[in-house]
Amino acid sequence: MEAAAMANTVRVATAQMTSVNDLSANFAICSRLVKEAATAGAKLLCFPENFSYVGSKSGDILPISEPIDGPIMDKYRSLARDSRIWLSLGGFQERGSDDSHLRNRRRRQHQEQIQ
Repeated sequence: MEAAAMANTVRVATAQMTSVNDLSANFAICSRLVKEAATAGAKLLCFPENFSYVGSKSGDILPISEPIDGPIMDKYRSLARDSRIWLSLGGFQERGSDDSHLRNRRRRQHQEQIQ
């Protein structure tokens, strides 16, 4: 590949995982995948929907939901910053306008930014 083309190349990675109903276990898996991707030179890692949590029964998701500036996203924001990689986080269970509604949104994280 020509040097000019190499200078415009960005390595992107995708993560495949099976999330469970355990926030800590899912974060540990995500952390490992982020470190692997960053070590391989990726600048962006895309996670699947429900990367942080999948409930085992109806009603499990609402109690763990939180605002976008809550502790769950803080951990992923720190992970992105420390690993110097962009994260595309699919389907985070964001608390809605009240305690009985959710927003299911994809987030991109890097350093202190939320886009």
